[in-house]
Amino acid sequence: MRKVRTEKVMAHVSDYMKRRNLESGGPGGSVTLTEQQVGILGLVSPSAPNTFTFSTTSTQHTHVDHQYVRLKSWMMEASEPCRSELSQVLFPLFVHLYLELVAATGRQAANKFFKKHYQVFLVNRDYENTLSQVVSASSTNSSGDMNSSPVIQNLKSGKYLVRLSELTLNYFLRYLKSSENPTLLQIFNTYIEVEVDESGAGSSGAVFRGPDLNTSSSTALVNGHTPDSLSSDASAYAADGMDCSPDELRKVKDIMARVRSAQPTAPSLCVYTVSNAYNGLSCANVNAEGQLLACGFEDSVIKMWKLTPPLHDIGFGKKKTVVGPRGGISHTLLACDDSRIEDSGERDDEEKEEEATPTEIRNGGRRRNRGGELFALRGHSGPVLDTAFSHDSNYLLSVSEDCSMRLWDLENGNAVALYRGHSYPVWCVDVAPLTMYVATGSYDTTGRLWSTDATYPLRTLSGHTRAVDCVAFHPNGTYLATGSCDRSIRLWQVTDGDAARILLHHKSAINTVSFSPNGKYLASGSEDGTVAVWDLAGGRVMTEISSSNQVNSGNTGSGTPHQDSIMNVCWSTDSSLLVSASSDGCVRTSHLKQAPASNDGTNSWELNEVGQVLCSGSTNGGSGNNGASGVLLHTSLTSHNYLTSVVALDVERELACGLR
Repeated sequence: MRKVRTEKVMAHVSDYMKRRNLESGGPGGSVTLTEQQVGILGLVSPSAPNTFTFSTTSTQHTHVDHQYVRLKSWMMEASEPCRSELSQVLFPLFVHLYLELVAATGRQAANKFFKKHYQVFLVNRDYENTLSQVVSASSTNSSGDMNSSPVIQNLKSGKYLVRLSELTLNYFLRYLKSSENPTLLQIFNTYIEVEVDESGAGSSGAVFRGPDLNTSSSTALVNGHTPDSLSSDASAYAADGMDCSPDELRKVKDIMARVRSAQPTAPSLCVYTVSNAYNGLSCANVNAEGQLLACGFEDSVIKMWKLTPPLHDIGFGKKKTVVGPRGGISHTLLACDDSRIEDSGERDDEEKEEEATPTEIRNGGRRRNRGGELFALRGHSGPVLDTAFSHDSNYLLSVSEDCSMRLWDLENGNAVALYRGHSYPVWCVDVAPLTMYVATGSYDTTGRLWSTDATYPLRTLSGHTRAVDCVAFHPNGTYLATGSCDRSIRLWQVTDGDAARILLHHKSAINTVSFSPNGKYLASGSEDGTVAVWDLAGGRVMTEISSSNQVNSGNTGSGTPHQDSIMNVCWSTDSSLLVSASSDGCVRTSHLKQAPASNDGTNSWELNEVGQVLCSGSTNGGSGNNGASGVLLHTSLTSHNYLTSVVALDVERELACGLR
């Protein structure tokens, strides 16, 4: 009886292993393998080229997503040319993983996986077309009727052809055998065919080949198209993995070359004019998103304005605006223009109460001030000299003549922390791009490095002989630049506080410094209107704009120089455009490019003027109402690639905006 029972058990085990494409360990023996072990031990089958032996695997959403993310990370770490060749495998794997998830777990989990990873394939229009067909087919058919869709039938009956070099193929096989990727292994075996390219050149993309590709009646997809929709030439391009013909590719390259060689255009400029700053406007700052404006006054108060209009100001005829003559300048209503917007009375009282509630909460129960002011930050005992927003714009840092620095929570307008360390007024403040390090410069001739979680300075940067007027962090956060009235610029190492370089060139006090986003250059502006561009690697001036129009080291530039002290300098995101602003309201955009080589073979650089705008400070395009003149306090480039400038004008008590 026991023998019969054992034979029955072995028969069932043998039948199960046959259905799982496993081999038994011989007469009287058995082999027990998990699904992951079967995937790991898969080798190239001797009966079919470029295929693996495998078993049916589990298609849980978390397991599939983990395998796919791990594969992408591994590919990104691979060196060229393996990384470029292996990128062909991602798309067919992604498509079939999505289909497997739809069939096994339903559309909810499959759509979650799809939305997380599909955007990387939108750069290829054929891939995008294929994805749209697959998603449409999976949404119109239930999970059980997936195979009834012609698109999905073609995908499951055909294979994607990828061309890999022998080195890349062996590299990929080692990864599949050394990692637990049973689902990827199964899809690779079933739906991907590898063609070894002996030249090692690989291919530019995965090409789908249906079972009846060579017949005229085939409806199989080829990179998102059917063979009937492809001409003979287009079919050849698709078979080679090309997205377009050689003529189309040549035209695209010509257009790209013309765009690169063309003169860049100056970014748009948005001028915010603060009128009637009767309490003395000493500094201003706009956050990176262009949504908040912080103004520091001589009476120790910081006022915050929201620059984006409220939703109820847009359309539907619920409000009408009261505006005067504008002198041909386009204007945009801001959140701070609520005092200039009349209610037509069409809204009911309940809607008005709902609208007032967030304002009261944000002002700590206080009524909104005139002009749309969010709130006033009070805490300093002296004039506020500079401000800086945190990266998420949830906090604001301010420095004052009272020798202190304060951290403000912009959600409720409360002071979070007070920092003391300087013995004289603090002129400037800047926030590190990657960490919550903060740098300040003071009249006590020192710069200090802070962390927001400590109320004392971490390092004291001593070396300047006069007041430190400006500070700026390098994009990598490991270096800090300070400019001083002693006409020198010092580069400091954040890690140990040692001076890395001392840059000498300016003939007057330095008001502003700014690193280029690529980290190669440093721009500085001085009291005499000079703007210099430094090569950080060589520690020399590449080119400059000065009132005498003389350029260091024989480098040249074109355009009108500044006639007043430089207030701000900033860079475009590609480090090709430099924007400089002087206190007289002149905002100049210059293009930094390499000049033709001189006779001695040395390379030179030049700053060519792209555009120049004079911010007069008035809201009607003139030189100011009642003969008043504006003083430019701040200019910066927002993350939306437009410039913002703040001008102080003592005319009337309101905030206006002009788009130029």
